[in-house]
Order: sequence, then structure tokens, then C-alpha cells
Amino acid sequence: MHDAETPTVALRRLVNGYQVTQAIHVAATLGIADLLRDGPRASDDLARATDSHAPSLHRVLRALAAVGVLHEGDDGRFALTAIGECLRSDAPEPVGGWAVFVGRPYHWQAWGALLHGVRTGENAFRSVHGTDVWDYRAADAEEGAIFDAAMTAIMLRANRHVLAAYDFGRFATVVDVGGGRGAFLRAVLDANPAMRAWIVELTDEIAVS
Repeated sequence: MHDAETPTVALRRLVNGYQVTQAIHVAATLGIADLLRDGPRASDDLARATDSHAPSLHRVLRALAAVGVLHEGDDGRFALTAIGECLRSDAPEPVGGWAVFVGRPYHWQAWGALLHGVRTGENAFRSVHGTDVWDYRAADAEEGAIFDAAMTAIMLRANRHVLAAYDFGRFATVVDVGGGRGAFLRAVLDANPAMRAWIVELTDEIAVS
């Protein structure tokens, strides 16, 4: 719990967490963090830059300021906090791609069927969409690209820890099964330039080096 937060307040904050998720998703999808890269800007300015409804965007930005993603200055302009910096596309450990993905309607709708899945044992995604998640994304190029971008982004942090924990240099060739866009293998190859590596994906087998 936060300091001086009662159990009721703490639980309500958790219950309402979906609202924060969606607000961050909106900011990430609109690229707000990149627009704030060079310093604070007014919400009307951000609305023009993102072709958004100014009063509605202002309310979302204030909500994000309330949870520490943004800072609202005395002049009414908004700036990134240390947390908000992680939404930038060029952040060392970017989270923006993941925020875009988790707020997508098809993903959101599947989570809305969680109770159905718990009661019946049926896969919630399939019960909503009539297919499994991989076939769904394979049939929708935009959703597939958004998912791939999200996974590539979150791997940037994981890569450092994996490479620090395991010595891949002992191998001449490495194969990554389900390697997506190859973010992990790129990190392995950067650390071991003489190595050859292959990605095996659902539809493609790609030589990286």
C-alpha cells in the first residue's frame, strides 16, 4: 500500500487499474512521450500534434500526472517523469510498445472473458474470437506488427540479463525457436560477432548471420 493508504483505498486503486492501463495505452499510441522528449508542452499543443480532441486529451494527461507518469507544471504544461520517459521510443528499456499492445481491443476483449474462462475452463481468447491468438495475429498484419514491436521492446531489458547469466560464446551456431524479429539473437551476435544464428518462426526460417 502507499503511505497512509487505507485497505479500502488500496483495493479501489487496484480495482480501477484498468483505467490507468487504458490511459497509458492512449498516451503510448499517440506518441505523447516522444512529443515531450524536448521538454514540457501544453495539452492543446499536444492535441494538435496528435489530431486529438483537446479537452479529452487534457483529462487523460491529468490522469497520467496523478499516477506519476507525467508532471503537470504550474503553467499547465505537461512533462515526462522518470516513469514517463520509459514510454519514449528511444528509451533504453522502452515500455511504450507493450503499452500499445495491451490496450488493443482484441487483447482487451479476451481479458474481459476471464470469468468465463475460469468457470468453464475454455480458452478465453478463443471463446471471444473463435480462434487462437497466434492464428488471429497471423491473419491481421497490423496486430501482428504491434505484437512483434511490443516483444522486441521488452526483450531489450531481458537481453542484458540473459547474456550476463549465460555464455553463448562457446557455440558456433545458435538457433532461436520462436525468435520473433530477432531482437535476442541480435544481442547474442553483437556479443559474439563470429557466431552464426538462425531464427525459426511460425512461417519463416531466417539466417541472421
